[in-house]
Amino acid sequence: MMRLVIVTLACLLGAAPQVRAMSCTLDFAFNVTQGAGTIRPGTHMTGSARFTTTGQSLAAGGGSLAHIATGEMRVGPDIRGQVWAIITTSGNPVADLLAVHARDVTGMTFAGLAYRGPMTLNLYGRPGTLPAPIIPTDPALWAAMDLRRSFALHAYGYDRLAGAITTLSVTCDAPHD
Repeated sequence: MMRLVIVTLACLLGAAPQVRAMSCTLDFAFNVTQGAGTIRPGTHMTGSARFTTTGQSLAAGGGSLAHIATGEMRVGPDIRGQVWAIITTSGNPVADLLAVHARDVTGMTFAGLAYRGPMTLNLYGRPGTLPAPIIPTDPALWAAMDLRRSFALHAYGYDRLAGAITTLSVTCDAPHD
């Protein structure tokens, strides 16, 4: 019986915590550092992401949590993709992470190469910036993730559009059931 209790506790402690659903809106701008097609380095672009988490989080590598979400990320007038996960890392000895990932991207094709790979917004903070690997609702915690901020849209390993985030505003609702 004691062995069953120990195994059950170990499974519960090692499982990713269940988090209540929440919604966030991000508006951002970035300066292109790696251009693609007619989008040249130095170009200033704007984007937005709106997502609602499902309340389901999965343990990912390196102590990260993948928070499953639905929503949309847009860049410029035509590029858009489906938000599917928010990745968080806290307490990592190198950096904390908040990342918004989109897939099924449409709206960007140059020279026959379709940019349909992942589109990501990555915010890195000093270790301990995030108190836990959860998505913060406080805009100040998002703002504190200022060690490095980047955007990237990949064309399945062939090329990418990338840039350094210059502005970010975030509004999140309190978690709900």
